[in-house]
Amino acid sequence: MRSGFFILTLVSLSFGSPRSVSHEDIRDAILSLVNMFRDSGDKLERHEYRERQLGEQLKKALVGLDKRHRTTDHNLDAIALVVNRLDDRLSGIEKMIAQRDERERIQLQKATDAMENIQSSLQAWMNNVGEKMQASGSQVEGQTEGPGFGARIDSLVTNVEHIETHMREMSEKSAHNEALKLASETLANTASNTERVLSQYENRLAELQANPSAVQTQNSQDWHHIFLAAMEAHQKILQDLKTLTENATNKLSTLPNITEVTGISNSTHELLQEIRYEVTAGTEKGVARLDAKLSEAQTVLGRGQEDMLKTLTDTAVIAEGVYGDITRSYEELLKEVRRSGEVESVLIQTADNVMDTKRRIEYGVHQILLEVGDLVKLHSKELNATMNRRFDNLSSTIVDSHSGAMANLTSKIETEISQVWRQIGIMYQQLTESAGALDRLQQQTETYVNGSLETMGSMGGKVGQITGLMAEMDSNLNYLLGRLSLVTQEFNSIKSDLGSALDNIRHAFISVQKKVKEFGKTGIIPITDSNEDPTADEGNQVSPINVEVQ
Repeated sequence: MRSGFFILTLVSLSFGSPRSVSHEDIRDAILSLVNMFRDSGDKLERHEYRERQLGEQLKKALVGLDKRHRTTDHNLDAIALVVNRLDDRLSGIEKMIAQRDERERIQLQKATDAMENIQSSLQAWMNNVGEKMQASGSQVEGQTEGPGFGARIDSLVTNVEHIETHMREMSEKSAHNEALKLASETLANTASNTERVLSQYENRLAELQANPSAVQTQNSQDWHHIFLAAMEAHQKILQDLKTLTENATNKLSTLPNITEVTGISNSTHELLQEIRYEVTAGTEKGVARLDAKLSEAQTVLGRGQEDMLKTLTDTAVIAEGVYGDITRSYEELLKEVRRSGEVESVLIQTADNVMDTKRRIEYGVHQILLEVGDLVKLHSKELNATMNRRFDNLSSTIVDSHSGAMANLTSKIETEISQVWRQIGIMYQQLTESAGALDRLQQQTETYVNGSLETMGSMGGKVGQITGLMAEMDSNLNYLLGRLSLVTQEFNSIKSDLGSALDNIRHAFISVQKKVKEFGKTGIIPITDSNEDPTADEGNQVSPINVEVQ
């Protein structure tokens, strides 16, 4: 009865109490919170990754702009250095041309001085030669011996031939005037090449200025490569200009210098001295020979009148031949003197031509120097002005393009940052909502936990009561088991008694049946006397059942 009551109380408690929060519910709530936090963390990580990518892109864009700005500064510095080098080279070329012109002017002055000296010395020498020729002619007319005079005339002819060859060499030396003309032409060509290069450079800058949009687009991509290529092309053109100027200077260096002119003048003086020495030596030798011949003639005349008479005829013939030879030699001498006069006129004309050529060369060189100086100054000023203007325009275009790019970039960055801030605001709202939901969930969990704690406390009390009842039930069960053991013992005893009683009944029935069979034949059943002892028939009696009801 007590066990059934306990079971009924447990069933009534399980159905009658409200449903408490289990550990599974708490675990599910915690897992949902963890999933929510994980999702919000993933969203935050994605937003942080986007912001990081945006920051890296912004950093790369700023680094690219910085690199472009540095490359533009470096290119501008390189261009400034190239322009300075060009200015230095142009100034060096001007100085070198001025120095070479000064040297050539000095050399030409020295050459003209030497030619004037040569002309004066030749004129004096011709006067001396004329005087000596007149003196020798008068002596020859008074003398009767002709071979020595012919030898002197031959030596004089050879000397005049030497002078003619030397004058031809001097005339060949005048071929350097053509070199001067070529040098002037090369200078003019270099000036034209310089003008052409400057015009190409100005056309290129005009094209760049006429197409600023193309320049900006190209600047945004690889404008510095194209600019460097253009500068390399201009550098090649300037290198060609440099080679042309070097060729011009080399051609100018081929002009006769002062050493050559001095060598020519020295050789001329040496030849003149040789001519003088040969003329004097020839005259002295002729006089000596004439004296020797006269002495021999006097000795021959002193030897004998006979030989004199014999030889008179021979000497007359010889004198006639000698007179003919003398007349012929005198005519040839006159011809040579006339030729020498013609040579003198040719020398004078050559000197005049040399002076005219010198003046023309000096005037041409001076005019070339002035024109080259003016052109160089004008083009240098124009080049500096155009370069300054182009660099100002280039810097302004670069600054405008950079400012436009920076404005576009800042606007894009502002839009991106505004979107990021809007997304951050949305995330903040979501986080606040999730925080509110978490607070509500925490409150609910706290209420559930508190309710579960209360229910657990009540369940603890009930469990304590149940444990007490279980203890009582254990004691009752122990008592019941003891009673059951007693009942079993009594049942066993009853069983044994019933068995013995049934055995007795069976024996009695058997005995009765035997008696019935025995007395059934007569039909009379003997009845015992009351005086008889009742215990005598104990074997036929049934023992009572002793049942003790507790």
